[in-house]
Amino acid sequence: MSEALIVIDMQNGLEDVYQRKQLINNINKRIDQYRSKRKPLVFLQHIDENMPVFSREWSLFDDLHNQATDRYFNKHRPDSFYQTGLESFLKLNKISSIELCGAQTEYCVDTTIRAAFYLGFQISVLKDGFSTFDNEILTAKQINQYHLYIWQGTFAKIVEI
Repeated sequence: MSEALIVIDMQNGLEDVYQRKQLINNINKRIDQYRSKRKPLVFLQHIDENMPVFSREWSLFDDLHNQATDRYFNKHRPDSFYQTGLESFLKLNKISSIELCGAQTEYCVDTTIRAAFYLGFQISVLKDGFSTFDNEILTAKQINQYHLYIWQGTFAKIVEI
């Protein structure tokens, strides 16, 4: 069974994400591990009025370990599979197991996990490999902990570096 790492929305438009430095460090470690094993690396970039394509906000973080040879998809919705070609790419490459990381926990990461689950993929989530922002009700830390609790055992296996 082939496996791919999918990195969601690690873009300059989300530069104030909770614990950004630790998040990037954790994701980069995982990217490096996948790259050393020659496993596919996929990067999703969100496009909207605040992150127009080719803008600074749309661009991936400079300190992310992505390379030109990695696979990239743009998306307009929280679901990384919706009208992006991601599902076709994974199926054509016989990838049935995916590991997800990135931002924002309660939007694009959660939605993609649930969509992948219903599409039949085996899903892993990198612990401390996803983040978000405080909102009016919960802190980013609480949002992350809540979603980790929901995903674990139901939608995904939680993995550590």
